[in-house]
Amino acid sequence: MPLITLGISTPIIILLIVAILLVIYFAISYIIYKKVLVDYNVPEVNLVDQTDKFFKPSFDWFQEIPKEDIEVTSYDELKLYGYYIPSYNKNSKDIAIIVHGYQSKATDMIIIAKMYAEMGFQVILTDLRGHGQSEGTFTTFGYYEKYDLKKWINFAIRTYGADSNILIHGVSMGAATAMMVTGLDIPKEKIKFLLLDSGFNKLRHALLNPNKSRLLKVFYPGLNVVTYSKHRFVLDRVNPIKQMKRNTIPFLIVQGDKDTAVTVSMAKDIYDSSPTITKELLIIKDSKHALGFKDDYQLCYDTLYKMIKPIFDIKKIYETKS
Repeated sequence: MPLITLGISTPIIILLIVAILLVIYFAISYIIYKKVLVDYNVPEVNLVDQTDKFFKPSFDWFQEIPKEDIEVTSYDELKLYGYYIPSYNKNSKDIAIIVHGYQSKATDMIIIAKMYAEMGFQVILTDLRGHGQSEGTFTTFGYYEKYDLKKWINFAIRTYGADSNILIHGVSMGAATAMMVTGLDIPKEKIKFLLLDSGFNKLRHALLNPNKSRLLKVFYPGLNVVTYSKHRFVLDRVNPIKQMKRNTIPFLIVQGDKDTAVTVSMAKDIYDSSPTITKELLIIKDSKHALGFKDDYQLCYDTLYKMIKPIFDIKKIYETKS
């Protein structure tokens, strides 16, 4: 029997249809939220094969070197874990804090840790919230992670010396986190250099770039609503370039020209936005997302060393490429 004969007016029918469509829309938005922000490592994702000939020497090195398990407590009471690798130079004041990317973990960055350790840095490898051994049930692509990184910076200064000189090396989401932490109340005079590997300018651009699913574009507003209702932030507030526009810390961007997740145009946007004088954009030919160091390690190493040698008390090691 038609609804109209039951005494239900046309406006009410329209409202019912709209309500049903909204329920469906937000149900799908919630499913996307769960997949992207909660279940991003289900099943477990292993981004680095430590048996690969490029990674194996550094992995073997990591098993043998002296190191410490370290932890800090986040502002929302999560235990965040990491590793501390002391410098071979007992007088070193230089610290490299290494921040991995989405779906990754501290141990995926061992080859980068080895590079800095051989230069003479003290090294802190961090597990972001909801990654590796750290507590947490969701990721925020750098929004809350920037506060976690602030904790690691303060921990480094408090534990290893108030006269420390800090380099932050971030990859992908870790690079976005490194950019955004510069906008917080941190001792910026201690942060001497940023290595930004494949970092996006705005999360909106990274999620909605032409290489992503069109479905995500349709449900992006709903995803923002769900994210705010669950975690009190919206994805549009993950905006690293906003802080880079005020950044005066020297930096190097490493960007693959075949990266479809974070494009070269995003890297150029970040580079152009910062008023700092000491900066460089290194584009790695035929390299995909976050693979610049793997695809041309020596070029990345040489460019980085040239930039940071005047800043840090380090030495050059050529035997790191295996």
